[in-house]
Amino acid sequence: MNTIESKLQQLIIPDGTALTATRGAWMGVDLRAIARNVSTLRDWLPPQTHLMAVVKADGYGHGALAVAQTALLAGADWLGVATVAEGLRLRGLGFNQPMLLLGLLTPPAYPAAIEANLDVTVGSAAALILLARTASQMGRVARVHLKLDTGMTRVGEPIEIAGELVAIALASPHLELVGIESHLSSADALDTRYAQSQLDRFAAATSGLDLPASVIRHVANSAATVFFPEAHWDMVRPGLLLYGIPPRPEASVPFPLHRAMSINARITQIREVGPGVPVGYDGTFVTRENTKLALLPVGYADGLPRALSKRQKVLVNGIRCPFAGNISMDQCAVDVTAANPGLGDEVVFLGRQGDDEIRVEEWAEAAGTIPYEIICGLGRRLPRLYHA
Repeated sequence: MNTIESKLQQLIIPDGTALTATRGAWMGVDLRAIARNVSTLRDWLPPQTHLMAVVKADGYGHGALAVAQTALLAGADWLGVATVAEGLRLRGLGFNQPMLLLGLLTPPAYPAAIEANLDVTVGSAAALILLARTASQMGRVARVHLKLDTGMTRVGEPIEIAGELVAIALASPHLELVGIESHLSSADALDTRYAQSQLDRFAAATSGLDLPASVIRHVANSAATVFFPEAHWDMVRPGLLLYGIPPRPEASVPFPLHRAMSINARITQIREVGPGVPVGYDGTFVTRENTKLALLPVGYADGLPRALSKRQKVLVNGIRCPFAGNISMDQCAVDVTAANPGLGDEVVFLGRQGDDEIRVEEWAEAAGTIPYEIICGLGRRLPRLYHA
């Protein structure tokens, strides 16, 4: 066992081990997969480019603590979170690495962010002035990243006033200008023209600024990291890639990805019914023949989208079996006639069983959403089993 693998074994958190037996359903998180993804990405990037591991939304549902530990061990040197609460939790657990608040803050949140030495994203001149005033009152220096709007029309000031923002930041003794950033709205699109236009705007705006050499430029999420190498600049901010999910399902990624998340459950009840029997709320599913039904202790309160009720299948004994009726809050029924399982047998919602694999992209397409929403929702209640 090499050094990284031995350290990963030490990171395994037993928070789901005891609960799995009583709950009968769990999320598997493969820390070795995350480490491989980060390490491979680190090797692929230019050596001078910082690698931020985005662990917001509780590590995209995988657990921020374990993901942050693993990513830093494998080569990441920054962490990205969305809220002050997320940042304070990691600081409280001993993470002292540079950590950027990717979301905007309201002024009452400034003191806590400054006290915890969290890097603050600022999207306007007014907010920058308020942040400087707060830092001055605290006798501290706030670390700041200026957000420029290059075409997403969400966070940030128009690039035309980039020089004004930089001047305010550099003039204040209570602000440290750490970075200048933007975000791409469609880096994962097949048509690359709009993303390229955003990158061109960002390059033009920042190249004309008289910036200290220490200021880092960053725009690249997972999609931009893979599809636009020219967007690497001084730092990349991948999220989805860390967890082994490609930014676009049909696109090839220039390095192997390893899936980190799986969802499993054990059958809690088996029933055999005849034809013409309604199953579940509203009776939207009615059996057409003799049917074997399995009940599983996973529902939409666990993040299993109710929209999958008539559109998705699970793996039972390596066979794809459809949901029978509407997914409930805490459980769901599956037509297992073709698989003929027994009570307590293991069922796979996400992951591999036998020669088949169900991926989160299938769920996202069936539910009319994106993989991000799926995996972030799955971390709410299912116990996690970490392995490496």
